[in-house]
Amino acid sequence: MRWGIAGLIVGLSLGSRLMPAQTRASESTDSLVTTLVTYVSGPTVYLEVGTKQGVRVGTTFAVRRGGQVVGELTAQFVSSNRASCVVTGGTSQIVVNDTVWYAPSRDITPASQGVVTVQSGAPSSPRGRPVRGRIGVRYLVIDQPGGAKLTQPSLDLRLDGAEIRGTGFGLEVDVRTQRSAVSTGALSPRSPANLTRVYQANMQYQGGNNRIHLAAGRQFATALAPLGIFDGLSLELRHTRWSAGLLAGTEPEAVTFGVSGALTEYGAWVQRHNAPGGGRPWSLTLGAVGSYDRGEINREFGYLRVTASSGRYSIYASQELDLNRGWKRATEGGPVTMTSSFASGQITLSRALTISGGVDSRRRVRLYRDFENPELLFDDAFRQGTWGGLALRASARVRLMSTVRTSGGGPAGPSRALTTSLLISRLTPLQLGLRIRGSRYVGPSSEGVLGSLALEASPTRAMRVSLNVGERTSKQPGGNSPASRLRWAGADIDVSLGRSLYILMSTYRESGTPSASRQSFGSISWRF
Repeated sequence: MRWGIAGLIVGLSLGSRLMPAQTRASESTDSLVTTLVTYVSGPTVYLEVGTKQGVRVGTTFAVRRGGQVVGELTAQFVSSNRASCVVTGGTSQIVVNDTVWYAPSRDITPASQGVVTVQSGAPSSPRGRPVRGRIGVRYLVIDQPGGAKLTQPSLDLRLDGAEIRGTGFGLEVDVRTQRSAVSTGALSPRSPANLTRVYQANMQYQGGNNRIHLAAGRQFATALAPLGIFDGLSLELRHTRWSAGLLAGTEPEAVTFGVSGALTEYGAWVQRHNAPGGGRPWSLTLGAVGSYDRGEINREFGYLRVTASSGRYSIYASQELDLNRGWKRATEGGPVTMTSSFASGQITLSRALTISGGVDSRRRVRLYRDFENPELLFDDAFRQGTWGGLALRASARVRLMSTVRTSGGGPAGPSRALTTSLLISRLTPLQLGLRIRGSRYVGPSSEGVLGSLALEASPTRAMRVSLNVGERTSKQPGGNSPASRLRWAGADIDVSLGRSLYILMSTYRESGTPSASRQSFGSISWRF
């Protein structure tokens, strides 16, 4: 997702740190590293590898399935143990649990987070286990003004298995449960609220030399991204130069993610793409979706997506076209309505200079986050609109980026924002990194500036420390009222013990507004 929107400041979330300078994955040719796709959200693919595993901004990944390369990813935002990537080509839809191969940067030795170095050649299953997964224990505390406090312990379980014991069957499970308790100063704590959300729980089958893929249960509609999560069946047929599929199911309940039969969904798609190993990956996807509320039309629309890339450019574009029948025809006033347009492009003019731009009119975007701060909320408010940017790579360790964004909708209303960022990485033996960001915005109800600074270091190969501070100042345009100031500061420490145990501790504090709060978070994850 380009610099300036959801992915822009993933580097300051609990699971994220700073974005290092751009390098190419082709720096190493005698060994490769393999990991798995852990989450897919629209055009963005998440991998749980980062700077500790030799990933840099610009690293390219080959997605393999059934012994063939079916896709290509490029890292746009990288933290110590996570990478946010865009699809820059491929012959099939990227799905959770796909195997991903890349060559780590020379200055980093692959480590931890379930990543295994293998000799280039025939693919093999990471760590040789039919089912891999993660068990996590987390604890969140939020202190608010007036003595109110939220405590929230939680557990999560993730299981991924493909072609278990050579049978062609696999599974995906992603379950998270939490217990929330609120106390309000001198008052007694409220009754704890327990909530369990199931994000994935499905069985899969791959047959016909991996040309047939069938899944049943809760899953992501990766080929038809607007649908997101659904409960039902999906069937995909894969060929060298095309793929096609069908799905049918119901939409989960919005708050609890429980099974619900209120909304029934059907979808079909066909995709044309380059053959495996093509020098310039591209794909064209055409789909149709119908959503019905207890038999009544909820929404019917067509979906078009285009991707293309080469060594110098990358393009991603999608468009939804609503078909208006019945009550919708009278409401919309026409037979069809153009909705949810999105396009993003990038051109590398030279080794030092890259330009990018795009447009985003999507009404709702599913985001995958552990944490939110004022930077994230600021960028969400300016998500809808158009943007253009320049990135200057002064050296292997220094990048300067600037983005201009015009927003015509969303929470910010008609507004403009200019953001400039300086990134410096891998300085001194401590691997120091620095990110400085400044944003200036003007809107109908407020104008102001936002600035932030983040510093990162690695005292040891297994430990990463991150500090960040920021301030947002806003006031009414042309008004005489004093400006409001929101300040924040945070610190994160993450430690990887061996290949299996990952510990994260974080603290974050806001000040300057009546709603300012303090948050503390800790987690332990064991991977197997």
